[in-house]
This record gives sequence, C-alpha cells and structure tokens, in this order.
Amino acid sequence: MLNCIKKSLQKELTEFSYLLKDERVKNITNSAFCQSRMKLSHNAFIELNDGIIGEFYTDNVFNLWKGFRLLAVDGSRLQLPSSLEIIENFGFAKNNHLTITPMAQASSCFDVLNNMIINSEIDRYETSEYKLALKHLEKCNMKDLLIYDRGYSGIWFMFYHVLKKKDFVIRMQRNSIIEVQNFFNSDKDSEIIEITELHSKSEEQICNLNLEFKPFTIRLVKVILDNGEVEVLATSLLDEEKYPNKEFKWLYGKRWGIETNYDHLKNHLMIEDFTGLSSLSVMQDFFANMFMANMQQIFISEAQEELKEQKKDTKYEYKINRNLSFGFMKDRFVKILFDKNIDRSIRNLKELFKINPTPIREGRSFPRVYHKTRKKFYMKKKRAV
Repeated sequence: MLNCIKKSLQKELTEFSYLLKDERVKNITNSAFCQSRMKLSHNAFIELNDGIIGEFYTDNVFNLWKGFRLLAVDGSRLQLPSSLEIIENFGFAKNNHLTITPMAQASSCFDVLNNMIINSEIDRYETSEYKLALKHLEKCNMKDLLIYDRGYSGIWFMFYHVLKKKDFVIRMQRNSIIEVQNFFNSDKDSEIIEITELHSKSEEQICNLNLEFKPFTIRLVKVILDNGEVEVLATSLLDEEKYPNKEFKWLYGKRWGIETNYDHLKNHLMIEDFTGLSSLSVMQDFFANMFMANMQQIFISEAQEELKEQKKDTKYEYKINRNLSFGFMKDRFVKILFDKNIDRSIRNLKELFKINPTPIREGRSFPRVYHKTRKKFYMKKKRAV
C-alpha cells in the first residue's frame, strides 16, 4: 500500500514481489493480499503520519508567519468504489436520474507554508465539514493560525476557537450577522466588535457541544481584491499594530495552498483510485496516501534547498515538480525502507527529484477559459504513476 498502488492490483503485486528480491516470495495473489489486508488497521497509517509530523516540526527549520503555523482547513467529496458495505458505511449521492454514487466527505488541515498535511479525516457523505474541522483542532496547538473560507463562518464556530484558545481567520458571508452586514457597507477597514448573543442555529450547536456561551470579541478586516471585489475577514487577531490590515490580503490568499494540495492528491496521487470494495480498504488507501504525500513533501523540502543553491544564478527561481517527484517515489520508497545504506538511497531519490524543475514566474494570472468540448487526455497533465 505504501508503494502507491495505481495499476492493476495483480500487476502491482507481481512487480512488488520482484522488487523484494526475496526468493521465498515468488508471487503474491490478489486473494492473498486482500485476505492479509483485513488484518491491518488503518490506524497504522495515521500513527505513521503523526510520527513523521512530530519529527518534521521538531528536527527541521520550518516556515512561520509571525510565530504562527498557517493551517488552512477545507473539505472535499470523494467518489468511492461501489459495494453494499461501502454504501452502508459512507453513504451515497443521487442525481436526477436516481443513479446512486458511493461518496465520502473528506477534510484536511494543511500547513500552507510548509506543504504538510497536519491531519486528515474521512467520514460519511452527509457529515458536516464543521464536525471534521473540530477534529482537526485536536491536532493543533496554541501557535497555529487556522484559515477558513466562508463555508466555516458560523459564529458558534468562532466562539469554540476562542474558548479553545485557537486563533483564526475566516472569510465572512454577506448575509451574516447584522454587525458584519453593516461593516460590509461601511467605509471602515477594520473594526473590533463584541458578540453578545447567538442566533438559534448557533445556540443549538453550542448546546450540542455541552458548552456555555459567553460574550467574546472578534475583529473584522476589509480586503480589496485585485478585481475590486470586497471581502470581509473575521479574526481573533485583535492587535491592529502587530497584525496590520495590509497583511490580511496576503494571509487569506495563502489559503489557496490547500486547494492546490487537493489537486495534487486527486490528480497526481489519485486518492479516489481505491483498491478494494470494503470500508477498511477505503480507510487504508486514504490514510496511506496522506502519509505518502507527507513523505514526498519531506524529500521535496530537502531537495528544494539543494536546487535553490544550484539555480541561484538563473533568471527564475525553480521548484520541484510535484507530479514527477511522486512518480520517482514509486518502487523507490519501499527500497529505502529495506536498504541498509538508507542515506545513499535518499540522496539518489533527491537527485531524481531535481530533474525537470518548474520555474516560478511571479504575478502571472490567466482568465478562466470555458471549453465547448473537454479532452479526455491532456499533453501537459500526464500522470507520473
């Protein structure tokens, strides 16, 4: 599973048995693999991921903003294989033709400055993104700044963060509470407001969490986008001198990192390409992919520093190609686990990572183009595995 199963399962198993170079292992059948995997808890991959996350933030120099890790939280729907067990455990979506598609709700807490997945959750299709976001908070600390889009703008949600001493930046909806509506229509760039009461839906959420509401204070900040659109952000960062208004446009813009990470997970790692028809196999594949995405980023971080030194005299700064580097990890990561000379293997892998880097051209933007027809394959979007 850590070898990134993306092809025919039997072909992957046959190649894997050859990769082991163990004469006692001639071949592994589909049946043997499927029976064996049922003995393995998906929590093994969660614990592996927690382990490397702990080491990364202990043994490395990592990027911060004013002492904060910047963590973006967002959800995404995943299409699952079709089986009765999966439908019973994860639920389904139904279209106008009453066609049933097994689906799950996933959520991720992503460090946008270091490209590390702090925590991931997968649950039933109808599960609220709020519920999964609360689980992410259990993996956060007091020096994390959480960034959310307007799908997380519930006032009760902000109160929960304040209560748990977790700082946040949340994009607000125009039809939010009256104080936010008035701020949208005002000439103010920043305003500190006190929330003294909750609407009925927020009160219900607080009751469900067995919490007692107390008045709390937030700050509203107005941001003007390049196209002239006005956004209002709510934040727990009340100090206007330490956190000036001009910082928030850049700050909220960093949230886009979690969107590009979902693109990487879905189109490069192909996390929806599951390898079994059981709920356990779905959980195993999902969390194994999260672990491998973080392992890839750890190798990228080290190779990026070397690439930066090699390209210091070029016109553009260059970055490691994430799609290509994931393809290079195929088969090699397992070899690293078994190799007695692990430093040499990692060094060779990082050399491969530096092949065909991508130039970073700042300030480029492109209008959205709507095609009348959609190609099935794109020359510039070929997968690496």
